[in-house]
Amino acid sequence: MKHFPHRLWPPGIRLQVVCWYTAVFTLVLLLAGAAFYRYVENALENSVDTSLQIQAQQIAEEMVAGHDTITIHDATGALFGLSTNQRVKALPTTQQGAFVRLLDAQGRLLRETFACRNLRVPTQSITLPLQGSPWKGTITTTDGQEVQFYSQALTVQGKVIALIQVGQSLAALHSLLHQLVGLLLIVGMLALFVCAASSFVLTRRAFTPVQQLIRTARRIKGGDIHQRVPLPLAHDEIRSLAVTLNEMLDSLDQTVTHQRRFVADASHELRTPVTVIRNKTSIALLKPQKRQEYIAVLQAINAETERLGHLISDLLALARGDEGHAPFEQEPVRLDLIAEATAASMQSLAEERNVQLTVHAAQPVTLIGDEARLIQVVMNLLENALLYTNPGGQVSLAVETTPNKVQLVVRDTGIGIAPEHLPHLFERFYRADSSRTRTEGSGTGLGLSIVEWIVRMHGGSIHVESQVSQGSCFRVILPLTPLTLPVRGQQT
Repeated sequence: MKHFPHRLWPPGIRLQVVCWYTAVFTLVLLLAGAAFYRYVENALENSVDTSLQIQAQQIAEEMVAGHDTITIHDATGALFGLSTNQRVKALPTTQQGAFVRLLDAQGRLLRETFACRNLRVPTQSITLPLQGSPWKGTITTTDGQEVQFYSQALTVQGKVIALIQVGQSLAALHSLLHQLVGLLLIVGMLALFVCAASSFVLTRRAFTPVQQLIRTARRIKGGDIHQRVPLPLAHDEIRSLAVTLNEMLDSLDQTVTHQRRFVADASHELRTPVTVIRNKTSIALLKPQKRQEYIAVLQAINAETERLGHLISDLLALARGDEGHAPFEQEPVRLDLIAEATAASMQSLAEERNVQLTVHAAQPVTLIGDEARLIQVVMNLLENALLYTNPGGQVSLAVETTPNKVQLVVRDTGIGIAPEHLPHLFERFYRADSSRTRTEGSGTGLGLSIVEWIVRMHGGSIHVESQVSQGSCFRVILPLTPLTLPVRGQQT
């Protein structure tokens, strides 16, 4: 099969701008040239008409009417080949010169110049002036030459005694107009060339920032994600595009950095229980052990595998959440009942820790959401509060309502959180160990991250207030209005 080359159309943006700019300028030049040509043509034609009227008036002034005769003085007689003060008789005489005709009051030709021989004089040019209305128009000769013609009656005391007709060839006018058209074409072509060249240069300069964007994008494509697009000095659309791209690159850089740190932290967290399991099994295999010692090893391995399973489940949940594949149920949920039931299930841990756990859910609160994940929110917050509260302390869980929102508040009298750790508290694998060393257990560092994700997916927010050695307060705010959540079995 024969392969055809790629089509050249549509061209690039810069060439399109040049073509459109040149096309618009061409249209403007054509309109301006046509208007200018029409104006000059009308002006020249009007000047010819004015010249003919003046010529006819001059001829009339040099003519004197007598008894059935007309005396022609000075230059007018020369037009007809007459000597000065010679009387005109009804015999045609011709001589080369201007287009001049003299007719009597009955419209009969008295004299005409030689140039008038080939004229096709219309009847209206005679009848209308004899009726008192001057006539002007364009007539042609037998050889096709156009002549501007003017007729006027010569009157004495209100009586028409003769008819004067004068004309002027339009050949010189047409020649001048043709020269004007040629000049306009030459000037127009030069103007279009200058327009196209200047628009190409200007668009090239205007698209210089775009070329910089392209070069920066190629460097970023090569792996240098820390590159940023230079901002143009002009506050225009290109600058807005550059600012938007830089914001996108900042977000992408943060995401990539976050993902890299997440992978590194996850690898570290996964390696720890695997290392513990391998060490315990290696020690157990070095030499024969007693039955109780094997049981202790198996119990330790079981605890590590359970922790490893929780870690894998949390990582899978967060990964599916990042990809938008985490399913959420949409059903009416009694948050007050969830709080009471979860607190009851955590009562054994509270007694073991010698911590007083109280619940305040005075009235029913119903919202639309995923019951299992909301239980996970309450459980993680309570477990976190109980584990970081010293024996003899208190942990309270309250459900408070407003007209459009519900607040889930978990307060404790634990060891608190230092201010420098609060902004990072919901980051994955983050632990404020320097100020929050708990007495036992080892979490995955993903509990609060999962809580923040679930709350955000329900359209809510979570806030924390804490002071070292005085306790902490986690406040979850959820909307009571129904939300559109990703239902189970669908993707967001």
